[in-house]
Amino acid sequence: MTEPLLDPARALVLSLKPRFAEAILAGSKTVEVRRVMPRIIVPTLALLYASGSARALVGTCVVRSVARYPADELWQLHGAGTALSRPEFDAYLQGRDCGVALLLEHPESLATPIPLHMLRQAHGFRPPQSFAYVSHAQRKRLLAA
Repeated sequence: MTEPLLDPARALVLSLKPRFAEAILAGSKTVEVRRVMPRIIVPTLALLYASGSARALVGTCVVRSVARYPADELWQLHGAGTALSRPEFDAYLQGRDCGVALLLEHPESLATPIPLHMLRQAHGFRPPQSFAYVSHAQRKRLLAA
C-alpha cells in the first residue's frame, strides 16, 4: 500500500463492533455493510475503531470500492464476506431498500491498540457513530498517539 494511490484529501474512520474489527483484521470479513454511503474517493485508507468494550483504534485497511445495491443483490454478491448471518443482515437493513457495500483489502493491525482515552487526551478524538472523515494530518496524529 502506497500513499499516492490513496484518496489524497482524507481518510475514513469506521466505528465497528469489536467482533467485526477483529474479523476485518483477520481477513475473514472483506465487506463492510452500511446503511449510508460514505462520500469518498477510492481507494481510501480506513482507520478501524473498535467500539463497545474495546474502545480503541485497532488497525487500518483500504476501502477498494463502494457501491449501493438492493438488499437482496448485496447479500447475493457479498453476503459471504460480511461476517453476518442472513438474519443479522436483514435486521441491520430493515426498512431500507438498498444497502452499501464497502469492499476492504490490506488489513493491518496496529502493534498496540490505541485506547479511546489516549485518543481523546492527545487529539480530542470523538468516535463516530458510524463513520467520519479525517485529514491525513489528523490520521497521522491519531496513529502516533
